[in-house]
Amino acid sequence: MIDLVKYPVITQKTYIALFKNDQYTFDVDVRLTKPQIKKVFEKLFNVNVISINTHIPPRQKIRVGLAQGFRPQYKRAIITIKEGQSIKYLTLKKKVNL
Repeated sequence: MIDLVKYPVITQKTYIALFKNDQYTFDVDVRLTKPQIKKVFEKLFNVNVISINTHIPPRQKIRVGLAQGFRPQYKRAIITIKEGQSIKYLTLKKKVNL
């Protein structure tokens, strides 16, 4: 179950969404559906998931020497959790004026 959630996405945009809207952004397995993502996050992190938005960005071409290929495809999930709850592994101190 842990390998279904690949890693959290920490950028300036996701950092702002975390503090304003209680939204966490993760890259997840492409085959997961929204109900499956909800079950995984509620079991792994013990939080109440309110909504999930997902998108699959277009694949990017890469080139190594003469060989061409594509980067692996991934699904990005933006998860909104209940106000007052947090994912304890991603709790950050608020130091930025939003």
